[in-house]
Amino acid sequence: MYVDDILIIFDQNKTNENSITNHMNNIHKYLEFKITEEEINISCLNLSTHRHNNSLNLGINRKPTQTDTTIHFTSKHPLQQKLPAYTFYINMMITLPITEKAKQQEWNTILTIAENNGFPLHIIYNIKNL
Repeated sequence: MYVDDILIIFDQNKTNENSITNHMNNIHKYLEFKITEEEINISCLNLSTHRHNNSLNLGINRKPTQTDTTIHFTSKHPLQQKLPAYTFYINMMITLPITEKAKQQEWNTILTIAENNGFPLHIIYNIKNL
């Protein structure tokens, strides 16, 4: 099995990379973790991460290949099959520790995706307000 990304943010005054790697590699005999060098900008786990001085700025990462296509509102699919994509997008926007600017940008993206897929925007606002 291969795990693509695990993002660990730690305080260098309390621990170090070797300690974390040793701990992770002792969890199970068939697991092996390797640390890669930190980059200024990282995109993993649907997050874009940018280090600025001693702080991290997080945003939502969309891959260049993402099409922003969901089940169209006018399709014959039941509504229960049309809404999960928007529930996911909105939940990610609300729960991830991203900046207010990034949240507003993501909200605008979600509304654009919904509009491009024929959704009445009041439905998307209702999902957000649940």
